[in-house]
Amino acid sequence: MQPPAPSNVTIQRTFDRASPPGGDIILWEHESGGWDEADHAKWGRNGWVCESNSDPKQGKCNTKLEWASTGNTTVPLTFTEKRSGMKVVLNLQGYSEQYFRQTMCAAYGGRYQIWGSAYVICPDGNPDDLNVGRALNMALPAAELAKLPVGGLWEADLRLKLMQWDPNIFLADFTAHLQFDVIDPNHIEIYFPAFRTASPLVELDLRPQGAPDGNPWAQDVTPLDMCLYDGYNANSTKYELTLKDEGKPHAGRPRDADFSLYRDGENSNPDSLRDRIDYAVLLKNPETGHLERARNNSTFIWNAINQNLIRPVRLPSLSYPVLCVPVPLLINVEKFEVTTKNAGRYTGKLTVVFTPTTPTVN
Repeated sequence: MQPPAPSNVTIQRTFDRASPPGGDIILWEHESGGWDEADHAKWGRNGWVCESNSDPKQGKCNTKLEWASTGNTTVPLTFTEKRSGMKVVLNLQGYSEQYFRQTMCAAYGGRYQIWGSAYVICPDGNPDDLNVGRALNMALPAAELAKLPVGGLWEADLRLKLMQWDPNIFLADFTAHLQFDVIDPNHIEIYFPAFRTASPLVELDLRPQGAPDGNPWAQDVTPLDMCLYDGYNANSTKYELTLKDEGKPHAGRPRDADFSLYRDGENSNPDSLRDRIDYAVLLKNPETGHLERARNNSTFIWNAINQNLIRPVRLPSLSYPVLCVPVPLLINVEKFEVTTKNAGRYTGKLTVVFTPTTPTVN
């Protein structure tokens, strides 16, 4: 004899959204709902029901047992992305089966709805060899994982109730907590909302100002909205960000203006202050919210992103909105006399390298 008992399982998987697991994710396999050789009728007709037949929050299926209902049971279950609250319903598949203890019988037989009760005669035994118990099988088909629309930490809680046929009473809870850490490295992006591209062309306003007969001057402060998407819906444990220019010579560049624009042309000399305009980059720290000066080719490391700063965006490469971390930039060119520079077009390349730390695929 094995009395009915609660079953609580926790299932965690980490996988790349582009290559989800190829096999079904098993919640229960031949999980006993109780058996008694001395009294077939007691637990041999047990079955499992859902708490709701309309709401998939904790699993949707029949809330009452039915007699002799064969086949597989589809159980829609709501998965919620932890950070964004986005929801998606995936369909579990399950069935119940009869459990036999007779030596002439296979241990398990039949395929019934999880809420389907029945007596079954062992096909290899005597006509009075009835099943003594029931067992549950439940899995999430691998194909369902493709329905998760974006990376993130997806969670769901399934709750089934093991019921006795006669009398119709509750016996035990069967619960499963599912957590899928879905990374999406193909969509790690540095997003510039005003440009809708990862490689914007930013025009600085360095037109001469001042009196025409005096010493004309130029300066500029240009804001650049930037947002970091980690492919994991802002659940990453660490963000690393590096800013660097093209690394040309820059003799005499001041430390408080650590990046440079260079005059176009074959005769341009990057070491000459007359052919170079130096500038500073400031960014808003996503942990503190304070402006900080970036150093060329130095790396910022953030381990405690302020969740209040995170915002939803719709990236051009994804169909659903995701959460990204705003890190706005300020490009600052200090005031200089135009006559100290050679005339021409000045350009520069600012490269931003973003490396989030996401879970390892298991």
